[in-house]
Amino acid sequence: MERIDSGRDINVLDGIALVMGSAIASVHMLRVIRSGLSPAGWIMAWLTFLCVALTAAGPFIFLARRYSRKLRGYPKVGDWLWALLGVPWLITAIIQSVVPGEDPRHNPLFATTLSLSLAISCVIALAVVWGTWVMVPPEQAARVEAAPWTNRVGLILSIAWPIQCGLGMVVLS
Repeated sequence: MERIDSGRDINVLDGIALVMGSAIASVHMLRVIRSGLSPAGWIMAWLTFLCVALTAAGPFIFLARRYSRKLRGYPKVGDWLWALLGVPWLITAIIQSVVPGEDPRHNPLFATTLSLSLAISCVIALAVVWGTWVMVPPEQAARVEAAPWTNRVGLILSIAWPIQCGLGMVVLS
């Protein structure tokens, strides 16, 4: 018998994607961590690392769930938004690793790419959230389904888009 996967649970590929997001976050946070932080700075660095890691895992989870599993009704709005919000972190990690000897804060390509791509992805996420839940009648907004977990994470990250902008400022500072 063939088992139909609902995608509600975390599986091994999701775990691998989360680890890949952590690798992307470590590329971004390496210079911040090496800069001699106070105890409050370490707390801020870890919070930034966790948020960037979660966001950067979005494209990997999207690709793993989209192309390796047969999930009914996948992807949903939150899945697309999570992938969208993770792309700036992925692109700039590649830029940062290509020019390893230079401080990324002084690299105009890195700073411009991170700033513009975060701004564009956050504006798109805000427009989608606004158009899907705010500017529609309550009955239509209630019909938008919030499961599986990847959709919920994507929706939470999209609603909290200002945090993405703050993370960008921490990495660029």
